Amino acid sequence: MKVDVLIDHEMHYWKSDLIDDIFLSFEASAIKEIPLSIVDTPDWLFWPKNRTGPYSIKSRKLLQVGTCPTCNLEPETITHALWLCPKLVSVWLPQFAKLKKATSPLSTFNDLLHLAFQDPSCIEARSLVHEFNHLRPVHAKIPRTARLVRWKPPPLGVVKVNFDGAIFSTQSSAGLAMVVRDQAGLVLASLSQKIPLSTSVEIVEVIAARRALLLARELGFERVMVEGDSEIIIKAIKEKALPSSDLGHILEDIRVLSRSFNSISFHHIKRMGNCVAHHLAHRSFCNPLLVWMEEVPPDIVDVYNHDLGFIHE
Repeated sequence: MKVDVLIDHEMHYWKSDLIDDIFLSFEASAIKEIPLSIVDTPDWLFWPKNRTGPYSIKSRKLLQVGTCPTCNLEPETITHALWLCPKLVSVWLPQFAKLKKATSPLSTFNDLLHLAFQDPSCIEARSLVHEFNHLRPVHAKIPRTARLVRWKPPPLGVVKVNFDGAIFSTQSSAGLAMVVRDQAGLVLASLSQKIPLSTSVEIVEVIAARRALLLARELGFERVMVEGDSEIIIKAIKEKALPSSDLGHILEDIRVLSRSFNSISFHHIKRMGNCVAHHLAHRSFCNPLLVWMEEVPPDIVDVYNHDLGFIHE
């Protein structure tokens, strides 16, 4: 059976009933969590252990301990490099001869420190450490005032769409949210949507960005600013090359959708400037899909008014 059979290409959805009939429940859930493209992009291979997609030795997470370059005899562990390497004999002997005999080649660095503080020959070294700690200047912590990040309205004739995603691990689901506002900060539309839990936060965020463009297109807006608090996703959207990763087909959807607008730009903003979308995303676990025209839900009004207050300062 080909994967193609499991997809409703007209609606761009998985055929859930068919998948549930064929696969075990945990397999079916894993399949339905994979987001589908809405523009039928071609398939490609990618390495899931690397965020950008290409395979690399580093992404295999293999721990490789090299041989000590000084003696070429033993693996270069911390204990070997600082204590056990034969080339260090002239450094530690004769003053620490007793400690040398007390530490076996298998001693960890913590074991070495423990024995050192019990060895009388280390008294002078300990006193020097204490003296250093006593005399070094203690710098007072200087309070830092974080730069206040605020939502800012778009230019005249442009709408701004803020988007965000949320993860609900205990419910095996995620949430998408977006809010469309004009140059006066007035809400034109807002949306929250519950979706199956995806494999990463980044995938949820990029799906939210795609949904934001779909909403703006459905409402007929032609000049759009898109803003989100995931710097990784905003950067990926702006890159011209299509990354061969698990985000690639969604990013391609976004590029195709972007051609629907006369002008479009993508911007990163910190969480404090994206509060309305953030709160909308976290309330989406209750309902599959909710849309509000020219308003936000009552429980988000205070957050929205907080943004609105900065505009009129």
